[in-house]
Amino acid sequence: MARPRFQNLDRATRWGILETAAEEFAARGFEGTSLNRLIDRLGISKGSFYYYFDDKADLLTTVVDHAWAMFLPMEKLDLGKYDASSYWPALEGLMQDVRARIREKPWLVGLTRLMYDPPDLPGVREALAERFNEARQWQADLIRRGQDLGTVRADLPAELLQVLLVGADEASDRWMVANWNRFDESGREHLFEEIFMIFRRMLETPREG
Repeated sequence: MARPRFQNLDRATRWGILETAAEEFAARGFEGTSLNRLIDRLGISKGSFYYYFDDKADLLTTVVDHAWAMFLPMEKLDLGKYDASSYWPALEGLMQDVRARIREKPWLVGLTRLMYDPPDLPGVREALAERFNEARQWQADLIRRGQDLGTVRADLPAELLQVLLVGADEASDRWMVANWNRFDESGREHLFEEIFMIFRRMLETPREG
């Protein structure tokens, strides 16, 4: 992770550095991203770069954390606020928020591809594993909360439902980023909506009859 002195920069400067780096990583991958080119784009000296980051891998892990906060904004993930009537609308709202962020910051697509196939470097895979574990824990809590509310099926164990959700989630993410340019905006909107409905039908309490 970035050195503590990076956090002392003002928010606009931090975000400018991280989003410029994210654009490079998303477009060129880790190996294809030239540190010299990136430093030129950032408008800083090489000495300044190493004042904030240990190396390019350190920058990547910081960028991943930046992107992850956009995908899973913790202030919106308080499951205690969900009740039976708001559970599925709230989850659909989160999906729409993610879609809006991707429209605003298209580099999130390329960075997602890199997250699933990261470089085999010390610190990078560990940092990503930690983030994915956080997401899996939230998914587990989400399913249990839904079962408690009666909005998620309880005829199957929560652990099995999570395995199914994780598999479907990763498969759909990988397919979407690999095929992103095949679709226009309306096609992508349709896919996001249909994928969400697949997840919902898989987890939702079956209707009687």
